[in-house]
Amino acid sequence: MGVVLAISAALLTAAAVLLVVRMTVGPTILDRSTALDVLMSVMVCAVALKSIQRAETWSLPMLLVLAMVGFVGAVSIARFASDTEDVDTREDDDEDIEGEEQ
Repeated sequence: MGVVLAISAALLTAAAVLLVVRMTVGPTILDRSTALDVLMSVMVCAVALKSIQRAETWSLPMLLVLAMVGFVGAVSIARFASDTEDVDTREDDDEDIEGEEQ
């Protein structure tokens, strides 16, 4: 059981590092919000893994709260992003319009 927990922890750590890189480098706000949402899921998995390792049940309400905060955050960002135009998309549309006019 210890080997499985160690491998799971290593994979979650690698996923978290890659997600932080994606949040930093991500060219659009949707890339960053998706990485943040998945990072919240990784954090829920990490807390669940720690709870399994210690055989404790007190962290179950915390898992529920983390999952709810992750969901509300993702929905809020998606709602905000739907009202704004993406800079990259706007530049591509401008180039397409200029090409059609000629």
